[in-house]
Amino acid sequence: MLRKNKATGKIWGIGAVSIMVGFLILLLMLPCLLYAQDESGDNSNLNPTVKDKGFWDLLKAGGFVGWLIVLLSVVSLALIIQDFTTITRDKLCPPELVAELEALVDEGQYEEALAVCSGNPNFFTNIIGNALAKASEGYEAMVGSMEEAGEVEANKLNMKIGYLSLLGSIAPMMGLLGTVTGMIGAFTVIEKEVSPSPATLAKGVYEALVTTCEGLFVAIPVLAAFFVIKNKGGQLIIEIGIICGEFIGKFKNLQPAEKT
Repeated sequence: MLRKNKATGKIWGIGAVSIMVGFLILLLMLPCLLYAQDESGDNSNLNPTVKDKGFWDLLKAGGFVGWLIVLLSVVSLALIIQDFTTITRDKLCPPELVAELEALVDEGQYEEALAVCSGNPNFFTNIIGNALAKASEGYEAMVGSMEEAGEVEANKLNMKIGYLSLLGSIAPMMGLLGTVTGMIGAFTVIEKEVSPSPATLAKGVYEALVTTCEGLFVAIPVLAAFFVIKNKGGQLIIEIGIICGEFIGKFKNLQPAEKT
């Protein structure tokens, strides 16, 4: 079981690295794909007094909402890296702790095993610690406590992963907000000026389009990462649940202590 779990962890690790590299490549290539100028094209209709906008200029054109989306992208990337590095088999269920607890239980040192669980809190030890605390009440009580603690730990893990879904859903909504505020700005110019020039209207239109693009650019990879991490977390929950069940199975013949 441990070898199988380690192999699964390595596969997930390789997949995580591949996804992060893909995100970085996309991040580096997107500005070129969107804003690169075709030097061989016909430039006879271009206004020579207007300079080409670079990537930094287009980011500034997004306005306040655009900068909020940029901040959101930084937070999202930090959460993705954190989840990929912390939601792993070795972090949630360290093999050395499993081996140590098994040795203590085989020797009948239940109090020492409970102390190890209390001193090393993680997904596995939190479940086993709650079960060991019910050892005096027998095997059935231990199983019930293990199931309750397992549900709590699974919910905590899913809530942690769920923040990525929240950020991935907020990003396009913020892009839509920028679209609306940009168009409001453009129509405000039309209202104030009798015959506004296209250059005057460009600021609002730029904000509308740039923020939409930024929102989608953040949402697509973040939601993709969310589903990858969610599936990874679900698989780990199942695997650790099996390990916990096998561990508590050592107490199958344990009877409740007699009350005095």
